[in-house]
Amino acid sequence: MADQDFKRIEIWGGWLRLTHACIGLSTLSLLLTGWLIAESPSLANDAVDIHYLSASILLFGLVVRVALMFVGRPQERLAALVPEPSELNSIRSMLFFYISLGRSQLPRWFAHNPLWKLIYLVMFMGLALLTLTGAIMVDRPFIAGLYLPSVHQFWAAVLLWLTGLHLLSVVLHDLKGKTSDISGIINGYRTLPVEKAEQPDGMEQGVQYVSIDKIMKK
Repeated sequence: MADQDFKRIEIWGGWLRLTHACIGLSTLSLLLTGWLIAESPSLANDAVDIHYLSASILLFGLVVRVALMFVGRPQERLAALVPEPSELNSIRSMLFFYISLGRSQLPRWFAHNPLWKLIYLVMFMGLALLTLTGAIMVDRPFIAGLYLPSVHQFWAAVLLWLTGLHLLSVVLHDLKGKTSDISGIINGYRTLPVEKAEQPDGMEQGVQYVSIDKIMKK
Protein backbone atom coordinates (compact mmCIF):
# COMPACT_ATOMS: atom_id res chain seq x y z
CA MET A 1 0.00 0.00 0.00
CA ALA A 2 1.39 3.41 -0.96
CA ASP A 3 2.51 5.77 1.79
CA GLN A 4 0.34 8.81 2.35
CA ASP A 5 1.86 12.24 2.27
CA PHE A 6 0.59 15.80 2.09
CA LYS A 7 1.09 18.40 -0.58
CA ARG A 8 0.39 22.14 -0.37
CA ILE A 9 -1.46 23.17 -3.54
CA GLU A 10 -2.75 26.54 -4.68
CA ILE A 11 -6.53 26.29 -5.10
CA TRP A 12 -8.05 29.76 -4.93
CA GLY A 13 -6.94 32.75 -7.00
CA GLY A 14 -6.57 36.27 -5.67
CA TRP A 15 -9.82 37.57 -7.17
CA LEU A 16 -11.85 34.76 -5.61
CA ARG A 17 -10.26 35.36 -2.21
CA LEU A 18 -11.06 39.06 -2.55
CA THR A 19 -14.70 38.34 -3.39
CA HIS A 20 -14.96 35.90 -0.48
CA ALA A 21 -13.68 38.59 1.90
CA CYS A 22 -16.03 41.22 0.44
CA ILE A 23 -19.08 38.95 0.52
CA GLY A 24 -18.31 37.45 3.93
CA LEU A 25 -17.49 40.65 5.81
CA SER A 26 -20.27 42.67 4.18
CA THR A 27 -22.80 39.94 4.95
CA LEU A 28 -21.86 39.99 8.65
CA SER A 29 -22.08 43.79 8.66
CA LEU A 30 -25.45 43.75 6.88
CA LEU A 31 -26.92 41.23 9.29
CA LEU A 32 -25.77 43.23 12.31
CA THR A 33 -26.83 46.66 11.00
CA GLY A 34 -30.13 45.25 9.73
CA TRP A 35 -30.87 44.02 13.25
CA LEU A 36 -29.92 47.42 14.70
CA ILE A 37 -32.18 49.23 12.22
CA ALA A 38 -35.12 47.08 13.27
CA GLU A 39 -34.45 46.80 17.01
CA SER A 40 -32.49 49.89 18.09
CA PRO A 41 -34.09 53.20 17.01
CA SER A 42 -31.35 55.24 18.72
CA LEU A 43 -28.71 53.67 16.48
CA ALA A 44 -30.84 53.26 13.38
CA ASN A 45 -29.62 56.35 11.52
CA ASP A 46 -25.95 55.45 11.83
CA ALA A 47 -26.73 51.80 11.13
CA VAL A 48 -28.51 52.71 7.88
CA ASP A 49 -25.41 54.45 6.51
CA ILE A 50 -23.20 51.46 7.33
CA HIS A 51 -25.87 49.12 5.97
CA TYR A 52 -25.87 50.78 2.54
CA LEU A 53 -22.07 50.98 2.44
CA SER A 54 -21.89 47.26 3.22
CA ALA A 55 -24.48 46.60 0.51
CA SER A 56 -22.24 48.35 -2.02
CA ILE A 57 -19.29 46.14 -1.03
CA LEU A 58 -21.54 43.07 -1.25
CA LEU A 59 -22.69 44.06 -4.73
CA PHE A 60 -19.08 44.44 -5.89
CA GLY A 61 -18.19 41.03 -4.48
CA LEU A 62 -21.20 39.34 -6.08
CA VAL A 63 -20.56 40.87 -9.51
CA VAL A 64 -16.92 39.74 -9.53
CA ARG A 65 -17.83 36.30 -8.16
CA VAL A 66 -20.43 35.79 -10.90
CA ALA A 67 -17.82 36.81 -13.48
CA LEU A 68 -15.43 34.20 -12.06
CA MET A 69 -18.15 31.57 -12.55
CA PHE A 70 -17.55 31.98 -16.28
CA VAL A 71 -13.92 33.15 -16.67
CA GLY A 72 -12.20 31.99 -13.47
CA ARG A 73 -10.18 28.89 -12.76
CA PRO A 74 -11.97 25.56 -13.33
CA GLN A 75 -12.64 25.17 -9.59
CA GLU A 76 -14.06 28.72 -9.45
CA ARG A 77 -16.59 28.29 -12.25
CA LEU A 78 -20.30 27.58 -12.07
CA ALA A 79 -19.88 23.93 -13.09
CA ALA A 80 -17.73 23.35 -10.00
CA LEU A 81 -20.71 24.26 -7.80
CA VAL A 82 -22.89 21.49 -9.23
CA PRO A 83 -22.47 18.15 -7.39
CA GLU A 84 -21.47 15.20 -9.55
CA PRO A 85 -22.87 11.65 -9.17
CA SER A 86 -19.39 10.47 -8.15
CA GLU A 87 -19.58 12.77 -5.10
CA LEU A 88 -22.63 11.12 -3.52
CA ASN A 89 -20.50 9.04 -1.16
CA SER A 90 -18.56 12.14 -0.11
CA ILE A 91 -21.82 14.02 0.50
CA ARG A 92 -23.09 11.19 2.67
CA SER A 93 -19.78 11.07 4.55
CA MET A 94 -19.95 14.83 5.15
CA LEU A 95 -23.41 14.45 6.67
CA PHE A 96 -22.11 11.77 9.06
CA PHE A 97 -19.12 13.98 9.88
CA TYR A 98 -21.39 16.88 10.88
CA ILE A 99 -23.93 14.74 12.72
CA SER A 100 -21.13 13.09 14.73
CA LEU A 101 -19.53 16.50 15.40
CA GLY A 102 -16.32 15.46 13.73
CA ARG A 103 -16.02 11.97 15.22
CA SER A 104 -16.43 10.21 11.85
CA GLN A 105 -13.85 10.47 9.09
CA LEU A 106 -13.71 13.70 7.09
CA PRO A 107 -13.86 12.86 3.35
CA ARG A 108 -11.45 14.38 0.83
CA TRP A 109 -12.30 17.03 -1.72
CA PHE A 110 -10.22 19.26 -3.96
CA ALA A 111 -11.87 22.70 -3.90
CA HIS A 112 -15.51 23.01 -2.81
CA ASN A 113 -16.97 20.93 -0.03
CA PRO A 114 -19.31 18.57 -1.99
CA LEU A 115 -22.16 18.89 0.53
CA TRP A 116 -22.05 22.69 0.46
CA LYS A 117 -21.96 23.16 -3.31
CA LEU A 118 -25.71 23.68 -3.76
CA ILE A 119 -25.89 25.59 -0.47
CA TYR A 120 -23.34 28.05 -1.86
CA LEU A 121 -25.58 28.61 -4.89
CA VAL A 122 -28.57 29.20 -2.60
CA MET A 123 -26.51 31.68 -0.61
CA PHE A 124 -25.45 33.56 -3.75
CA MET A 125 -29.05 33.73 -5.00
CA GLY A 126 -30.27 34.80 -1.57
CA LEU A 127 -27.66 37.56 -1.36
CA ALA A 128 -28.57 38.77 -4.85
CA LEU A 129 -32.26 38.83 -3.89
CA LEU A 130 -31.49 40.71 -0.68
CA THR A 131 -29.48 43.28 -2.64
CA LEU A 132 -32.30 43.74 -5.16
CA THR A 133 -35.13 43.98 -2.63
CA GLY A 134 -33.11 46.27 -0.39
CA ALA A 135 -32.50 48.66 -3.28
CA ILE A 136 -36.12 49.00 -4.36
CA MET A 137 -38.37 48.25 -1.36
CA VAL A 138 -38.23 51.79 0.08
CA ASP A 139 -39.76 53.29 -3.09
CA ARG A 140 -41.79 50.25 -4.17
CA PRO A 141 -42.68 48.04 -1.20
CA PHE A 142 -45.15 45.96 -3.26
CA ILE A 143 -44.31 44.16 -6.51
CA ALA A 144 -46.57 41.52 -8.05
CA GLY A 145 -48.46 41.21 -4.78
CA LEU A 146 -45.30 40.59 -2.75
CA TYR A 147 -44.45 42.78 0.22
CA LEU A 148 -40.72 43.26 -0.36
CA PRO A 149 -39.75 44.11 3.25
CA SER A 150 -41.13 40.72 4.31
CA VAL A 151 -39.21 38.99 1.48
CA HIS A 152 -36.07 40.85 2.54
CA GLN A 153 -36.54 39.87 6.18
CA PHE A 154 -37.17 36.22 5.33
CA TRP A 155 -34.01 35.86 3.24
CA ALA A 156 -31.98 37.75 5.83
CA ALA A 157 -33.04 35.11 8.38
CA VAL A 158 -32.10 32.31 5.95
CA LEU A 159 -28.68 33.89 5.35
CA LEU A 160 -28.15 34.30 9.09
CA TRP A 161 -28.58 30.56 9.64
CA LEU A 162 -26.51 29.54 6.62
CA THR A 163 -23.71 31.93 7.55
CA GLY A 164 -23.63 30.59 11.10
CA LEU A 165 -23.55 26.99 9.87
CA HIS A 166 -20.83 27.84 7.36
CA LEU A 167 -18.60 29.39 10.02
CA LEU A 168 -19.13 26.44 12.37
CA SER A 169 -18.42 23.92 9.62
CA VAL A 170 -15.09 25.42 8.52
CA VAL A 171 -13.90 25.65 12.13
CA LEU A 172 -14.84 21.98 12.59
CA HIS A 173 -12.96 21.09 9.39
CA ASP A 174 -9.78 22.77 10.62
CA LEU A 175 -10.07 21.21 14.08
CA LYS A 176 -10.65 17.67 12.84
CA GLY A 177 -9.06 17.70 9.37
CA LYS A 178 -5.65 18.48 7.89
CA THR A 179 -6.54 20.51 4.80
CA SER A 180 -6.19 24.08 6.13
CA ASP A 181 -9.61 25.31 4.98
CA ILE A 182 -9.52 28.58 6.92
CA SER A 183 -6.00 29.61 5.91
CA GLY A 184 -6.69 28.33 2.38
CA ILE A 185 -9.29 31.03 1.69
CA ILE A 186 -6.77 33.63 2.95
CA ASN A 187 -3.58 32.56 1.17
CA GLY A 188 -5.09 30.40 -1.58
CA TYR A 189 -3.40 27.13 -0.59
CA ARG A 190 -4.83 23.91 0.85
CA THR A 191 -2.86 20.98 2.24
CA LEU A 192 -4.16 17.86 0.52
CA PRO A 193 -3.40 14.21 1.28
CA VAL A 194 -1.74 12.47 -1.66
CA GLU A 195 -0.02 9.15 -2.26
CA LYS A 196 3.67 8.73 -2.92
CA ALA A 197 4.24 7.41 -6.38
CA GLU A 198 6.77 4.72 -7.15
CA GLN A 199 10.12 6.15 -8.29
CA PRO A 200 11.22 5.49 -11.89
CA ASP A 201 14.57 3.72 -12.28
CA GLY A 202 17.52 6.04 -12.00
CA MET A 203 15.60 8.84 -10.27
CA GLU A 204 16.55 10.19 -6.86
CA GLN A 205 14.69 8.52 -4.01
CA GLY A 206 12.18 10.73 -2.24
CA VAL A 207 11.10 12.65 -5.33
CA GLN A 208 7.31 12.65 -5.58
CA TYR A 209 5.28 12.44 -8.77
CA VAL A 210 1.74 13.52 -7.95
CA SER A 211 -1.05 13.85 -10.49
CA ILE A 212 -3.21 16.89 -9.75
CA ASP A 213 -6.00 15.30 -11.79
CA LYS A 214 -5.86 12.30 -9.46
CA ILE A 215 -6.07 14.53 -6.41
CA MET A 216 -9.06 16.41 -7.83
CA LYS A 217 -11.02 13.18 -8.25
CA LYS A 218 -10.63 12.22 -4.58
